[in-house]
Amino acid sequence: MTANARLRNKKRKNKAGVRIRKFLFTVFLLAAVITAAFYLANEYVLKVKNISIKTDGRYSYDEILEASGIEEGQKLYGIDVKQAKENIKDTLTYADSVIIYRSPPFTVHIEVKTEKGFFGIMLGGDYYIISKKFKVVDKIKIVGNYTAGKEFKPPDGIITVETYEIKKCYMGEKIEFKDGDVFDFLQEITELSDENIENTDMIASINNINIKNKFKVYMNYEDRLLLRFGVFENISSKMLNSFEIITKIPEYAEGIIDMTNEKVASFRQEENVLKKY
Repeated sequence: MTANARLRNKKRKNKAGVRIRKFLFTVFLLAAVITAAFYLANEYVLKVKNISIKTDGRYSYDEILEASGIEEGQKLYGIDVKQAKENIKDTLTYADSVIIYRSPPFTVHIEVKTEKGFFGIMLGGDYYIISKKFKVVDKIKIVGNYTAGKEFKPPDGIITVETYEIKKCYMGEKIEFKDGDVFDFLQEITELSDENIENTDMIASINNINIKNKFKVYMNYEDRLLLRFGVFENISSKMLNSFEIITKIPEYAEGIIDMTNEKVASFRQEENVLKKY
């Protein structure tokens, strides 16, 4: 290669190097400008001025807002969304689904969907309400709030469960049982309730389930019928069979529906039968 050729090659490399350095400088400058602009916007412009809350009615706007910990005037992108969600679920125990998102420059949206109570369990001096997902969503203090002249009645639509198998029952957490069969038994009832509206309506009429003895399970239906199931296995088929019998007897009838023999179900009319159990 001649000296002139080497010189031309060197000049081309120098020019390419200059172009690359200019490009990198431009990119760096642009990134710095964007970062500075975002910082200034977040510091002085992007502030929370509007908090939109959508709820299904279980909790009020103010309850959700207070639980979230989000306040007007906060930096929009300074909000810890994950922590705010946890705050809501920890404080408002019926909360099942919580969605939080930002709409620049001023708005935060919060959407809260809640669960419903399904089972109820008396433990000590308190009555705990359990959702279909087996989360402990509420606690009603009994001792000290009710006297002999004021009998406690569970909320409508809640099935009271009597069992000795409670291992763990804390607000906002999933209930745990010493015997896994008890959980399976109750879960089968929730699944049966979800199948169709007819099952849901029938199960909603059950006041009480007694599973203190795994071999002598019975239920109180509308305070007029005693459903005897014996061993708590094949609960779905037993309940469906008992529901079929219930639809065929008069609405005023009192008595016992005996499902202890899975192949043969029977109904015996008997007044005040529930007072005997």
